[in-house]
Amino acid sequence: MHFASFFIKYMEKEDFSINAKRVLNKYLLPALERQKCKDFIWVLMIGNQADLSYYKSYFNFHNSFKTELVYEKDIKNYLRNIINSYDVLITTRIDYDDVIYYDAVNDVRKSININKPIFIHGFNKGYIYFESDGKYYDYDSVFGNNGVASQFISLVYFINKVNDTYHIYELGDHSTIKSNFLKKYKSFGINDINYNPCEFDKSIQKFIWIRQKYSGFLIYTNGSRSGLKLINFNSSTIYDKCI
Repeated sequence: MHFASFFIKYMEKEDFSINAKRVLNKYLLPALERQKCKDFIWVLMIGNQADLSYYKSYFNFHNSFKTELVYEKDIKNYLRNIINSYDVLITTRIDYDDVIYYDAVNDVRKSININKPIFIHGFNKGYIYFESDGKYYDYDSVFGNNGVASQFISLVYFINKVNDTYHIYELGDHSTIKSNFLKKYKSFGINDINYNPCEFDKSIQKFIWIRQKYSGFLIYTNGSRSGLKLINFNSSTIYDKCI
């Protein structure tokens, strides 16, 4: 089972909601529709104060894959109710401004390791795309995250071995994923991540992080793109002209 989630805790803010809907429809939804493997559930976690019926009508989804809207406070109960039908649960962090290539779902599923009760799988190579100038920059040169704090990252575990319900957002923000993972799951004998780049990282197939016009800044570069490496990248070769 593959569980892709879109976190919209702050969607109550109108300006953010409008822009998020635009970016989601233009980039993320087409990327999910193009997945060769459609055997996944896309779960939209929304803020606990949001109007669920409003967002159901607001997005008006007609997808070729299953979609669910769940309050943040209800996500663990939601998972508990569905995991009985599965041996492995994969929860994946994918936000409204992310783009993934056509076989990303399959690649995450292939990462399953029967010798590890719970582990992280991440694609650490990627691009930052600025809408304002239509250019791509190297993601890894800025974040240097060693593969464990990427935009598109999964928490994978065998349900009968872990005997609890976890999801990727329990590990916090991107910068805290590695430390929180080691802290939370040390009872399973995990002392280090020992991340090994997958074949995905060695190829041109990478994720893209969309930087919108209304927020064209990077906190890690103090508002400047001078520290970023410009990439000559043609997304149409693997993303089907989504950008």
